[in-house]
Amino acid sequence: MRTFCLSLLLPFILCACAQTRDIKTTIHKDRYTEVELLRVVGGEEPAPGGDYSHPFAFDTENLKYMLKGIRYEEKGLFGWADARAVFSAGELYRLAPHLVEGFARATPGDELVFSSTAAKPGALFSSKRLTNGSMFIKGGKLNCLFANIDTRDAASDAYDGSPRKTYGGASSRLVTNDWQSLVLGERGIHYNWIEIEIDSALAEKAGLERILRRRAEVREAVERQEVRESVGWEDWDPDGTIPGK
Repeated sequence: MRTFCLSLLLPFILCACAQTRDIKTTIHKDRYTEVELLRVVGGEEPAPGGDYSHPFAFDTENLKYMLKGIRYEEKGLFGWADARAVFSAGELYRLAPHLVEGFARATPGDELVFSSTAAKPGALFSSKRLTNGSMFIKGGKLNCLFANIDTRDAASDAYDGSPRKTYGGASSRLVTNDWQSLVLGERGIHYNWIEIEIDSALAEKAGLERILRRRAEVREAVERQEVRESVGWEDWDPDGTIPGK
């Protein structure tokens, strides 16, 4: 009888073992921003991850620079609109420090899941917009997968599934620069998935900082020269007299 009962339960046990489950660890959560670590375990198919370059130590300003460079286009009545930043300055201020902490705490099997809600201007008035997805680092590249980009968070068409299972491109698409690329999936290009070459991005940032420092040095030198010239003897009227003489 006992053997018979076990034989009846065995298919259910195997089925339960084959199911995947998510293990989430909250890094930060408030009314505007949420960052979690996500690990998928179980299932018959290999779960995503397991060989990510985590933990990873980011400088907050470096991460802000890379995320600030992510841009997207929206399709309107007259074609594609000009590209604009995915993340506003306010979103980066709130989001980046918690992403830095998340990458520092992540294991090779963890992805970072993020969500950001911000008031952004629309065609007629401002509205709350939702941007969410996941991030991970692999092969020297920061991968950013977006489920929603600037979507009205109350809209019925907001996507609530895995960003790996959507491709985008119909009404909005990410655009790339020299150190970014879109990921090619089984059904074509993921217009919602961008890879950022970390070393190339930081090299560009360092070059811009050198240019800005040099400009500041030149400006300071010019200002010092102008001060010296303003108190030189040539500023005196030839027919004038020196006070006290």
